[in-house]
Amino acid sequence: MITMKKKITVVGSINTDFVVTSDRWAQPGETIIGRSFQTTFGGKGGNQAIAAAKLGGEVTMIGRVGQDVFADEYLNNFREHRVKTDGVEKVDTSTGSAYITVAQQDNSIIVVPGANDYLQPEDIEEYQELLKNCDLVILQQETPADTIEYVVDYCHRHGVDTLLNPAPAREIPQAVIDQVTYLTPNETEFALMFPDQSYEEACAQYPKKLIITLGSDGAVFNNGQEHINVPAFVVKPIDTTGAGDTFNGALAVAITSGMDLEEGMAFSNLASSLSVQKFGAQGGMPTLTEMRLHPDYQDHWNLS
Repeated sequence: MITMKKKITVVGSINTDFVVTSDRWAQPGETIIGRSFQTTFGGKGGNQAIAAAKLGGEVTMIGRVGQDVFADEYLNNFREHRVKTDGVEKVDTSTGSAYITVAQQDNSIIVVPGANDYLQPEDIEEYQELLKNCDLVILQQETPADTIEYVVDYCHRHGVDTLLNPAPAREIPQAVIDQVTYLTPNETEFALMFPDQSYEEACAQYPKKLIITLGSDGAVFNNGQEHINVPAFVVKPIDTTGAGDTFNGALAVAITSGMDLEEGMAFSNLASSLSVQKFGAQGGMPTLTEMRLHPDYQDHWNLS
């Protein structure tokens, strides 16, 4: 079995999630009675860091939190999950927040960036050695675009692999697409980035780079020879919040552990399928032990 941990650095958002569940969606101007309310840890950066750490990755977080109780709670959460917080600093504003409604087996989210907007390119300069000495850097799009572009360019010039999850959806400079090692949009993000192309055409243009996640339809990519669909695992979801973040964190662990891309995507699909069967973005994320106990876990994935 592979026992050597590979270093993963996550550059991204840290949010407190305020989650309401209800039987149905409220219409504009309508008030309905919800079923429950919880405060949980979130943000795509924080989520992906926790997902990778729970699966055995050696993870360091780079991000910003505010001067409030939510910041202290989140820092403790990182430490409890063995995520190093060398790159997390407090700034004079509120910690990022997300307001999530879960209804009818889906969710809608409003994000308020807060401290996440304070992670600027010049701040990354003090973490250059950290970036150079890791095996993979994960990024998302809940931090300033200039910061993402800086990190991708820096890593490209220094031979460090990067995985960009382009969420929330927005246009991305061609230079970023060219320089990033792995690009993981979902259907909505893909449609914005490649409006005139089919999945097959775009994946063929970016073989072994473009990985499109399709929810219950699995994920697709081109292996350099043909278009491949890696099927999802059939489950009855309870809460889909964080499923994509689970996929990306798991994929980072798989890649840095030496799996080929198709095997890594299957591993990530299994992690996502487990995550949606529990409540909360991070609460549902599986540990490596939970993965290995699942009947669909493949022994040849060789993770320990």
